[in-house]
Amino acid sequence: MTSDYPHHLPRLYVAQPLAESSEAILTDAQAHYLKNVMRLEDGAGVRVFNAESGEWLAGLMFPSKKAASVSIGKLLRAAEETSVRRHLVFSPIKKDRMDWMIEKAVEMGATDFHPVLMRRSVVRDIKSERMEAQIIEAAEQCERMDIPVLHSPVSLEKFMQQYDGTIPLFAAIERDENAALLSSLAVDGDFAFLVGPEGGFDREEIELLTAQKFTRPVSLGPRILRAETAALYGLAKLV
Repeated sequence: MTSDYPHHLPRLYVAQPLAESSEAILTDAQAHYLKNVMRLEDGAGVRVFNAESGEWLAGLMFPSKKAASVSIGKLLRAAEETSVRRHLVFSPIKKDRMDWMIEKAVEMGATDFHPVLMRRSVVRDIKSERMEAQIIEAAEQCERMDIPVLHSPVSLEKFMQQYDGTIPLFAAIERDENAALLSSLAVDGDFAFLVGPEGGFDREEIELLTAQKFTRPVSLGPRILRAETAALYGLAKLV
């Protein structure tokens, strides 16, 4: 980014195609935020982006009390191709911890989120819309161009049945004598990193995981980490 890049302007994800001199309609939530929280007025500058169109400078318009749109100006950053897929596979955890984990995982480059229900999963009611909104907000704030994909929740058994075996699945299985230390591994290309629930995997789940040729059991070190800490530690070592 150049020194004159307008970092100070609000940054919004817009799914519609973006092009110079075109107009894009904002969501009701975006309109409310810009008008009532940010207190912006007609003509205020904002940044809008998506992975296909890149990032653009735009002028804000309020055609009515509850609606907002933008007039697209100049291109700030060209579209970027996401070459490596980084999958985070996790058991849903308590709200505040999961919020933090998702935000930081987006910042660290996770491209795919897979909520997987396991036998000791404490949280089983997954609010997908809320999670998608968190992912978008984190991408807006960290100036990513792409929006990570949130996959539908499934059981661990179904996830393993559907899994693409061409991508290595690093599974954080603590107290496993066959687990390699994650920090000693080199990763080139796509990968998935799986962490268990707050209570850990049960024996049958460990057997299911380790029976697959594409699964690579890994240890995160001598201490037992919380689920959200383990997820971010794994991403940090593999990215």
